[in-house]
Amino acid sequence: MVDPLLFRMLYGCGLRLMEALKLTVGDVDLDEGILRIRQSKNKKDRFVPMSGRLAERCREYSRTMHESSSLDSYYLPGFQGGCYNKSSIYLRFRQYLWKAGISHSGNGPRIHDLRHAYCVHRLKKWVLDGQELSNFLPYLTAYLGHADFRGTEYYLRLTADLYPEIVSKMEIAFGYIIPEKGEGQDEETCE
Repeated sequence: MVDPLLFRMLYGCGLRLMEALKLTVGDVDLDEGILRIRQSKNKKDRFVPMSGRLAERCREYSRTMHESSSLDSYYLPGFQGGCYNKSSIYLRFRQYLWKAGISHSGNGPRIHDLRHAYCVHRLKKWVLDGQELSNFLPYLTAYLGHADFRGTEYYLRLTADLYPEIVSKMEIAFGYIIPEKGEGQDEETCE
């Protein structure tokens, strides 16, 4: 029961693996559909809304797994009730890839790629919906728990690489963030 919900949370909310594994019953607000992420990277706390479908899955899961759990119990408990070990999850992820016929090279797919996929899909949706990215990127930065915009900039580049049909829209809004290599610019630093 844990794995299907865990992997849906990673992709559906763009969580880091340890953010999901450290969730307690008290961190999952089933009425509002919000996850409370505590002391994540950069020692930041944040609230992460879930989709309606994911929140409903959490309600079903909680009825089965947490009917009498205390608020400080791990939401996605390991076999002994404690926090899962990251390496156990990585191993199971690779086993699922193998069962699905997806090869795993040294470069992935990795569990963290679910977070990347969430971000790229979110940016693509905003661009294709005609949203003004300069208005939405600060939300994505906060949602992901990045310390500043530079952490989110990577996803702009990744989105441009994967979906060239939206590059022109991104260049209009963010050409200053993803500069073209010009005369006198160093390949590494674009200076």
